[in-house]
Amino acid sequence: MNVDFWNEKFTQTPGLYGEEPNRFLKIQLQSLSPGYLLLPGEGEGRNALFAASKGWKVLALDQSPIAKKHTLEKARKNGLDIEYQVCDIEKFIHEGTKFDVIALIYFHLPSSIRAQIHARFEAMIKENGLLIIEGFGKNQLKFSSGGPKNAEMLYAIKEIKSDFPGITWEYEFEGNDILNEGIGHSGEADLVRLVGRKLSD
Repeated sequence: MNVDFWNEKFTQTPGLYGEEPNRFLKIQLQSLSPGYLLLPGEGEGRNALFAASKGWKVLALDQSPIAKKHTLEKARKNGLDIEYQVCDIEKFIHEGTKFDVIALIYFHLPSSIRAQIHARFEAMIKENGLLIIEGFGKNQLKFSSGGPKNAEMLYAIKEIKSDFPGITWEYEFEGNDILNEGIGHSGEADLVRLVGRKLSD
């Protein structure tokens, strides 16, 4: 998907994926002490805003300037501080402090660049840091609750795990659940959920 596609989406349908954070990510973050969190493909900021409100230092990434605008407007309204970079994910380089948590929430990539980008993310996680993932599985094409229409961009749990060889997985789920995340993610869905820890740097 290109920048124009997402700019149009977020312009025509503000709050496309709702205002509440992703439920799975919310549960994971609530069990952790706040630290430094990276949220690629963050869109209009529902997860970033929640995390910042709980004391997390947040770096959000997306390719859409409209999504950034909507996020920072909400952050200002709520007195929250969020760093938000508009970028091409293939060109994103982070050379500062490593992240306590990276959360890939519906961050679906073309198969041609997926492994490369995932390897970069793994390198950005600090020792004993966490990787949290939720995305659509291969059977999502059977449902109308959101997600890419290209099967190669959908998750297979074995493929995703193989992209992160330095991660020790602590939680795995692959199956159906009901989404209620705005009109963009609504109804029965095929999902992959993972939580893993980087034990050494």
